Amino acid sequence: MPMSRQKRTLESFDYQWKNLSEGPYLLSDDEWRENVSEYILDELELRREEISGKRVLDAGCGNGRWAYGFMKLNCETHGFDPSIHGVEYARAHVQNGSFNVANVLDYPSLLKLYPKNSFDVVWCWGVLHHTGDPELGFRNLTKFVKPGGILHLYMYGKKPGWNRYLRRFFSLFPLRIREFMASVLAVLRGSSAHSNFDMFSTPIVSSHTESEIRKWYTDEGFSFKRVYPGWASGSTDIFTSGFKRS
Repeated sequence: MPMSRQKRTLESFDYQWKNLSEGPYLLSDDEWRENVSEYILDELELRREEISGKRVLDAGCGNGRWAYGFMKLNCETHGFDPSIHGVEYARAHVQNGSFNVANVLDYPSLLKLYPKNSFDVVWCWGVLHHTGDPELGFRNLTKFVKPGGILHLYMYGKKPGWNRYLRRFFSLFPLRIREFMASVLAVLRGSSAHSNFDMFSTPIVSSHTESEIRKWYTDEGFSFKRVYPGWASGSTDIFTSGFKRS
């Protein structure tokens, strides 16, 4: 029986975090480690003293590159990801963080790990558009935000048609060949192999509009704010934050 798209997506990410865990914008990058905390403050539009000591959940933490920034901000940092290799890397490289293997679509499993209404900040960066049901994942995450707390998302905006065809082309090859193709594409595009593999190797990729995401927030009783982080200026993707109303 052919492997499901969900299983192939997890296989792709597990391969990615095992074999492409180092490079630009990752924890092996000195510039990233130096500046990631400022990137977080920029996206959340907060001052350092406003987030210090807060309880943070990095939902879909990958190998912990954002969790590392929250740790530097003196936050109580938790994270989960369905990739075993990603979680193992995070546990090894992010001091004082707590990381678990879990899926954002599996609410009962998340509830066994984290109490409802227990986080000041839930950060979900580049995750929901790879799940196959991003709205369900969003609703699950809202349950873990404290009243007055923040839910922050980064989501893919609408992509040109050639993205879809390039993903189909990638899918014809085994993962190790996709890794090589992502590296070649990085040279041609001036990007990173990691980001190319993320975009083009993963079977499940969705794209979204601001109005669609706004409705998710408001339907769940959150405020909505479109964010334009300076560190990612020029991006056509969507950065948003919302405060949970009491």
